[in-house]
Amino acid sequence: MKNNGTQTIETRRLLLRKLNISDAQQMFDNWASDDEVTKYMRWKSHKDIETTKAVINMWLKEYEKDDVYRWVIVLKETGELAGAIDVVNFNKEEKAAYAGYCLSKKHWNKGIMTEALKNVIGYLFKEDGIEKVKSWHHIDNPASGKVMEKSGMKFTETKKDGDVDNNGNPCDISVYEICK
Repeated sequence: MKNNGTQTIETRRLLLRKLNISDAQQMFDNWASDDEVTKYMRWKSHKDIETTKAVINMWLKEYEKDDVYRWVIVLKETGELAGAIDVVNFNKEEKAAYAGYCLSKKHWNKGIMTEALKNVIGYLFKEDGIEKVKSWHHIDNPASGKVMEKSGMKFTETKKDGDVDNNGNPCDISVYEICK
């Protein structure tokens, strides 16, 4: 397994690239401040732009490591930021990566996250020697499971108290994976 980190990925409609501090306003406006978008995330929505800037500054420092994979999703047609996708964890023994993502509500149900996830999976398999990509969603968020299925992932299990919600409470999750 090699670590190439966050490299730019171009798809038919999307540009997946590293975040910049200049992305803060769009990130805040388009998804980070939206309670509906963050409802099933581990983190609460941002109440002000300063929170978003602080998060981006922390992530910019993390980009210095070669095992950080975090992309902002840019719509090529308009240049608008639609969301983010990243590798949230690795299991080196299994050569497995765990993907996480969020998308602006106005871009739901347009195939954008499926396109992004498929291409991130392909990148991890081809460029980094990853053998398996896994992801999970809160059981009350089946739309996220549809994204995983459309990206070629298969449901493997439901884990009781498998994660925590953005209030720190244990929650049940549905787990998916795809093997190289």
